[in-house]
Amino acid sequence: MALTMSYGRPQQGGKSRRLAQAEQGRARAEGETFRSQCWAWLKAHGWALLGLGATVVFLVAGVHAVRWAVHRPYFQIHRTVVTGALHQVDQALVAKMAQRIEGGLFTTDLVAAATELKSIPWVRSVHLRRVWPDTLEVQVEEQVPVAYWGDDDLLNTRGEVFAAEYLGNLPHFAGPRDTGPEVLQAWQRFNSILQPSGHRIEELTMSERGGWMLVLEDDSHWLLGRDQGAKRLSRLMAAWPVLRQDGAIPAGSTVDLRYPNGFAVHLPENDSQRKVSHDEK
Repeated sequence: MALTMSYGRPQQGGKSRRLAQAEQGRARAEGETFRSQCWAWLKAHGWALLGLGATVVFLVAGVHAVRWAVHRPYFQIHRTVVTGALHQVDQALVAKMAQRIEGGLFTTDLVAAATELKSIPWVRSVHLRRVWPDTLEVQVEEQVPVAYWGDDDLLNTRGEVFAAEYLGNLPHFAGPRDTGPEVLQAWQRFNSILQPSGHRIEELTMSERGGWMLVLEDDSHWLLGRDQGAKRLSRLMAAWPVLRQDGAIPAGSTVDLRYPNGFAVHLPENDSQRKVSHDEK
């Protein structure tokens, strides 16, 4: 029995060794195949890979070189030129603030710099332009006032409200928020209609409900209402030659044009009311 057991164990161990050797052989074969494939890929793409690596190195070096160069004193801003038709803007103040802008010709934040310069009174817009090699050109658009707006502000030619000190002779406008362009257009339209009468508008007010009131240079107040203001004013101008001859609308009167077929005049002396029908005229 001892001899039989001793003989069977070597047979099982020999089979295991053969299996292990076979696995090792397959692993070596797979490794050789992988190395062959890698070597073939390198042969086919090696130069392209080398070129790509060289390009990356070149780009990184170039970026660092550019960063180094743009911060050299040669590219710092040494000169500031202010341009624009400026009458109210303090040109010296613009130049002084522009000279304090940080950065060089390539590193200056132009958007932030323009925003800071727009805070100067009477400046509407600012455009900055780099001029080689060390100059910053500051193009300034100045506010042009056409009227006073409300109690404290001014209105420019685009109907935009802005704040500035001004003592010139301008008409006075008032209206709800963001109605500057509409009020400006109405003033131009109404003044054009009034031109044959020789009157001009000194004050124009738009109510919260959209109604219009005109104050003329003779201190007369004309109420146009909310709708068809231009049409009502034109209707009065059609009858103006007769009204002027009769002295129907003296200075300081209040003219109410909100009637469908006529208008009412409140005389300043005794506050009496005279209603004249347009159809009758």
